[in-house]
Amino acid sequence: MSQLVVVGDQSSGKSSVLEGITGFAFPRDAGLCTRYATQITCRREDQQSVIVSIIPHEDSDPDERVMIKEFHKTLDELTDASLANIFKQANETMGLRSSEDDEQTDGSARPTFSEHILKIEICGPNHFTVIDVPGIFRNTEGKDYILSHHYRDIELVRDMVKKYMKDPRTIILAIMPCNVDPATQEVLKLAKQFDPQMTRTMGVLTKPDLAIERAIQQIAINHVLGKRGDLTLGYYIVKNRGPDDVTMSLAEGQMKEKNFFSEDPWSTLRNTERAGIFALKLKVRELLIDLIKQEFPKLRAEVTKELVDLKTQLNKMGPSRSDPLSQRAYLSNMCENFQSITRDALSANYTGNNIFSDSDSLRLITRVVEANEAFSNQISWAGHTRSFTDSGKLHQEESESEEDPFGPQKTRSFSFASRQSLESEDLAEAVQFPELDSILQESSARRHIKHDDDIMEYIELVYNNSRGADLGTFSGSMLAAIFKEQTKNWESITLYHVSRSIILVHQFIVKVIEEVCPDAHVFDTLWNDHILEKLQQTYIRAIDKAKYLLSIEREHLPFTLNHYFNDNLQKLQGERLVSLMKNLGISDDTGAHLTWPQVGNLSANKGNPEHVREYIHDVLYSYYKVALKRFVDVVCQQAVFYYLLRGQESPLQIFKYELVNEFSDEELENIAGESASVKAQRAKLDRDIKDFEEAMRVLRGSK
Repeated sequence: MSQLVVVGDQSSGKSSVLEGITGFAFPRDAGLCTRYATQITCRREDQQSVIVSIIPHEDSDPDERVMIKEFHKTLDELTDASLANIFKQANETMGLRSSEDDEQTDGSARPTFSEHILKIEICGPNHFTVIDVPGIFRNTEGKDYILSHHYRDIELVRDMVKKYMKDPRTIILAIMPCNVDPATQEVLKLAKQFDPQMTRTMGVLTKPDLAIERAIQQIAINHVLGKRGDLTLGYYIVKNRGPDDVTMSLAEGQMKEKNFFSEDPWSTLRNTERAGIFALKLKVRELLIDLIKQEFPKLRAEVTKELVDLKTQLNKMGPSRSDPLSQRAYLSNMCENFQSITRDALSANYTGNNIFSDSDSLRLITRVVEANEAFSNQISWAGHTRSFTDSGKLHQEESESEEDPFGPQKTRSFSFASRQSLESEDLAEAVQFPELDSILQESSARRHIKHDDDIMEYIELVYNNSRGADLGTFSGSMLAAIFKEQTKNWESITLYHVSRSIILVHQFIVKVIEEVCPDAHVFDTLWNDHILEKLQQTYIRAIDKAKYLLSIEREHLPFTLNHYFNDNLQKLQGERLVSLMKNLGISDDTGAHLTWPQVGNLSANKGNPEHVREYIHDVLYSYYKVALKRFVDVVCQQAVFYYLLRGQESPLQIFKYELVNEFSDEELENIAGESASVKAQRAKLDRDIKDFEEAMRVLRGSK
């Protein structure tokens, strides 16, 4: 908005200039001098009227703001008396003192100036805005109150003046009396701070009748003629009505001004078109038009941006929700948006919505796959309680690319393959969700029990304490007991992995629902009363499924139809035979050489317990390999993918149309009905959009 700000020292003639520009008189009573910024807006209207209100300062007390906003006056005709009365009422409403002795009810003196804004809207043939600010002052004499608050008032007024001067769309009218040298005026120094090139600052010389000395008169004339000063817009000179001309009309005052400038020495300015209030008004109008043209592209861009922002805010609120039908449609639309984002997140389609660029944690399937890979690696390296022996290594073709994770002294601290900080990130996220405290199993994740004792010794101990009257064999229950001990770490690793996956899913759901539901009241009611408990139940089912799978693998007799078990066992037995042959034969570069008698008498000369112990080890190792791969797959496929991501009763399937369709009319009103604050916000957005659309129409018509 292009506007004028009228600035100058106290008693410099600002009110007289405003009177000439706006067309109505400001009160001249000494007690009614400008104590606050006054915004005078002239609007084009067929019906002439004056509307006066007060705009409260943004930092004012809430109770004071309410009282200030209640000040509203409408006048069909503006007279000196009515305007003076309005100023007095405004001063009282703002709590300003009317005299040095004016005190508040608590005995303290009232303030002199206010940061509130008096707004005067004049409906008539003209259209522009003028800002009148308190006059700049330096010296104050009076009682102790005035002296003690002197510097505070000076700074308050200066800050008020600077606030309007710095706006690049504001033309600065620097008001200076003719009986002082403009070069010494502080108002020009302030203007230069915010208008360094002095391209939007215009000097207005007032009170030429007080310039009695010929030298002072000539200084003023030289400024108007452009012989002095550095203002691009130059200087104008006016003679308006003074305090003694209270009975003189504006027309009479302008005629008196015209006669004044026709006399010597002011008559030299007759042909400059810079003398008199009429010339000043023409120049001000011209400047405003030029400024509007100059700022038009930028102003149009700002209005367009503001209009887009307002419509975006309104669109996020959705349509008005005053009845069950609109409320159900509002929630259904949220469900569709949620499910659309969920489908993209599960199919790794991250280009369709900006939400995935803003937060990597919402790339759900990628984060879950990483967690599954981390789980597979972790349980491979840390899942077995005791390390298997060297003779338990598989053939070279299976281990040539990496170390056998089950070999002796080969266990190591696990590190997540592509997400080194996944565990710490998940734990940090878990702190944000206390509603999961009773469900998650993360506290046991690091309790991987490792024994340094030899597995063969442990097998022998179990065998000696469990064998019956069998001949070189062992029972299935013995193998089950050893397998259960060897997989002791599976439980903590598995439950922790499912817990981490729950956090990933829960975090995704919270953020996406917040995205599709910007209304805080709707989110809180929907989340706490209708979604959270259902989510918790799905998470518990996933944990229970993981425990069920652990029970199947660890609490029952080992069993498999996978041929990989026999392949492993035969290869291990073959390795033991090769090792025995190497010990008995003659070796060279081509292998071991045995005679037929040596082959016929081939024997390891091992006792029955030692033989059974080795055989149990080989069977355990062969089965462990098969069971581990099977277990990792079913945990990832069932407990994670099905129960947490893709199953019909997974947490991602809760916020769907079916949930909304179950709500009664009363529940819909409780969830989606608009509160008074939301209705007020919607109404304000509608008004603002209407105002900016009107502004845009004006701008388009101004091309």
